[in-house]
Amino acid sequence: MLIDGLHIDYKLLRQTSPETARMAVLAYLDSCGGKVTQTARVFRITRVTIYDILSKRKSGDLLDRSKAPLSQPKKTSLEVEEVVIKFKNKTRLGALRLSRHLKKYEHLVVPYGTIRHILRRNKGKLTVKGLKYQRHKLKREFVDWYSAKPFEIVQMDLKFIRDHKALTSQQIIHLDNYHIPNYQWGALDVNSRFKLIAYSREKTWTNGLCWYLWVISYLRSHGVTENIVFTVDNGEEFGGRSWLKVALLRKLISGFGCKLIQNHKGHPEENAHLERSHRTDDDEFYIPRVFKIKSEQNLLDEAMGYMYYYNNVREHSSLNDLTPFVHLKKQLPQISDTMKYIQPFILDDVSVKIGPWSGYHVLVQNHTLVMSKNKVLDKYGVEITRQTDASYLAVCDEVQGVYAEGKTYLDAMLNVEDILRNVLELNGAIGNPDKPGIKFNLQIPNPYLAAYGYRSNTSY
Repeated sequence: MLIDGLHIDYKLLRQTSPETARMAVLAYLDSCGGKVTQTARVFRITRVTIYDILSKRKSGDLLDRSKAPLSQPKKTSLEVEEVVIKFKNKTRLGALRLSRHLKKYEHLVVPYGTIRHILRRNKGKLTVKGLKYQRHKLKREFVDWYSAKPFEIVQMDLKFIRDHKALTSQQIIHLDNYHIPNYQWGALDVNSRFKLIAYSREKTWTNGLCWYLWVISYLRSHGVTENIVFTVDNGEEFGGRSWLKVALLRKLISGFGCKLIQNHKGHPEENAHLERSHRTDDDEFYIPRVFKIKSEQNLLDEAMGYMYYYNNVREHSSLNDLTPFVHLKKQLPQISDTMKYIQPFILDDVSVKIGPWSGYHVLVQNHTLVMSKNKVLDKYGVEITRQTDASYLAVCDEVQGVYAEGKTYLDAMLNVEDILRNVLELNGAIGNPDKPGIKFNLQIPNPYLAAYGYRSNTSY
């Protein structure tokens, strides 16, 4: 580049081509009669650089010299490199697993770091190219908070209890001294602001999965029949960015009439109602009560009292000064009154008691929850089982010809109830007060319930 008609930017020329930059220096040097100092001023380089360029012209090579050492006694041989490339193309394994494969089956010891370097400098010989996964930026499904029915939209999130923005250093030290769990799990109904909580020592996918299952089971066993939409952030405990976990989770909860929507990353306002309740938890529970908590059992007892206060005593301005449970009861009179007595628990203990499996394996475990249904199903036994085509069959053995199918447990239950009601009305048996109550059997893939205290001989 010519500057003021006197200077050329040698560095800029080198960025384009080192060989072209040196040729320009030599051309000017020849044109000015070999004046090295003048050439150095024009190109703004040192005289040493010019002498180096002259030396390169004498050797017949104006390209940059290789910086590799002349002697490389530890360099991997070409034979070994060919073996690595061969098995990389054959097995498609990564560097670490390929190193183990070569050692086990080929009796060839090649550190995985060396394999990485070999693959990096032999990209042209690889038939297996590195796959570049592109995340499709799908628009988050619109969630209408304002017209949502009770428990139609449930926000779920995790709260770190030891929040330095809320608690003092002394309060946090107190929690540490008594080994109080780190995390509070929350689920909040957008319509009524009714809230459920649990605790855990660790933030894990297994605990997150148990929390999903418990919330669903708690709501279904207390009379909530709405299709539930869960909105969650992208935390690993809720599936995160793992498409496999999210896919398995969506498949699992769909059987309960539930759906999962992940919020945009970095947008906590999409769980605004639950996020706001976390501040209330700090102001009205943790800050004034933290020094009274000296064990996990103390925490659970205090939290149970706080949940009763939050859902049944505390008036919410957004609900026209009603409590969440009163607001909920006005819309869903069939909701069981026992729903308001929430007993928080430690998720980690539940995970341990379930069995020696991870979060993935919980998906395939099964437990029978025996529920008592009002109206028709409280007097006639109905058993729901899963069929081979993933649908569900509901059969009433006491009344001939009464059975129904459904895509979900809930669909099968509601369908068989309608059929049973019609049959009983035709036979004039509806509302028979002499008929004794019979339990309603529902197959739920939730082993967690057994550990938490739900038993097959208990009615809900």
